[in-house]
Amino acid sequence: MKTTNSTSNVKVPVAPVMTRRQALAVSAAGLATAITVLSVKPAPAAAKRPEISPELKALIATHKKAWKHWDSVATTLDELKIGREPTAKEVKVWEDGSDGEYDALTAICRFPARTPADLAAKGRHLKKFHSWEQGELQQEQVTAILRSMIDAGKAVRS
Repeated sequence: MKTTNSTSNVKVPVAPVMTRRQALAVSAAGLATAITVLSVKPAPAAAKRPEISPELKALIATHKKAWKHWDSVATTLDELKIGREPTAKEVKVWEDGSDGEYDALTAICRFPARTPADLAAKGRHLKKFHSWEQGELQQEQVTAILRSMIDAGKAVRS
């Protein structure tokens, strides 16, 4: 607290002066704190991710395995890496791997996800194949996704 000297040498307490700018700053800080405190929601007690269906889990596992296999044989046709033209057997191994991966991915596209957990898992997996991160979905696969959505909708209504 500030004090001033009067003519009689007695110290008289004077209230601190608050400017308009200081008052606005204090009220704004208080308002921001109140908003922050009120907007913080308590964390849910051990929120567990919903389980996806065993069928979709199996399809995703099969596709991951097929993708790994195809990726492992992808260089068998690279003439620069192998230093020669690939043999008919190497071409066949690559084509089988490619076909297996394509069929496994198409099976996921066809799967009619009926629960939010299945929809989310299917979406997370297929997103990897949307923008050349690991490939690109083909027209037949996109059509299969759309048909699976229609089939899932029919199952929900009945």
